[in-house]
Amino acid sequence: MTNHHNDERTVRCPVEGCDATPLARGVNLHIMRSSGDGHGPQGEVPDNLSLDNLETVGEREVEMDYPEERDNEKHARLCPYCSETFAGVQGLMIHLGQTAGRKNHPANPKDRHEPRDFPRVKVDAEGNVQQVAGPQVDSTDIRESGTVPMARVFRLIADLIADGQTQTANRVRRSLIGVETDSRPLRKKIPQRELYEALLTQRQADNPDERVTATIEDDGIRVSCRGESAHYTADEARDIAAGLEKGGDDDGEIRDLIAFLRHGADVLEGKEDESRQMDFKDWR
Repeated sequence: MTNHHNDERTVRCPVEGCDATPLARGVNLHIMRSSGDGHGPQGEVPDNLSLDNLETVGEREVEMDYPEERDNEKHARLCPYCSETFAGVQGLMIHLGQTAGRKNHPANPKDRHEPRDFPRVKVDAEGNVQQVAGPQVDSTDIRESGTVPMARVFRLIADLIADGQTQTANRVRRSLIGVETDSRPLRKKIPQRELYEALLTQRQADNPDERVTATIEDDGIRVSCRGESAHYTADEARDIAAGLEKGGDDDGEIRDLIAFLRHGADVLEGKEDESRQMDFKDWR
């Protein structure tokens, strides 16, 4: 084993009146171990408590033990709950600890999963999954237990994402691990970036002279804003909606556009009645 020292960010506990300053990756654990005074019952994180945008108060030196050879760190690891990729098992487990019980991630990831459950993947320069590494999960486990191992489900999701079959991956995710696709993060490779940037600019404008236009067509959703225009597939529309939602709280045009994009994606996939309004202006 090799010892390393990392300087990690410490944050202020978001519970009003609590002076604790845990590591950013440990704030969820701090809240779950506490009880009362706004922390909620022990072992739970209150639904009304936001762990996003926590106040940074400093840094703390943390000693980490790493094995001399780290074969499992040669590839990225895919989080099947949100499709983000991380540098090895350690990076993935830190992510699961930070999002435990939130954003469709399990509340007790270390109890539910072994590191080997999560597939190793090869990614491009932008972090998009290109290939799943390693052998298939042994089907012997299925025959002996009568159930499908979670590692096999996660591998299937990763294979579908690598093959570009994101809609099928989302259906598998929804059916087998109970994750709704609306809350997944925007892909690192943003579709039609120029329009996405225009929508972000529109959000910041106090009294924009122009309005966003959008129409649900037979084969996609047409969106225009500030001289930029794009035609989105259902999956791309959900990605853009997730990215806009992640960017901040809205109570006007962009908030309505997020809902319209998700409605349009459902219409394109046959989940919503096509007789509903196909034009964003009328739909609002």
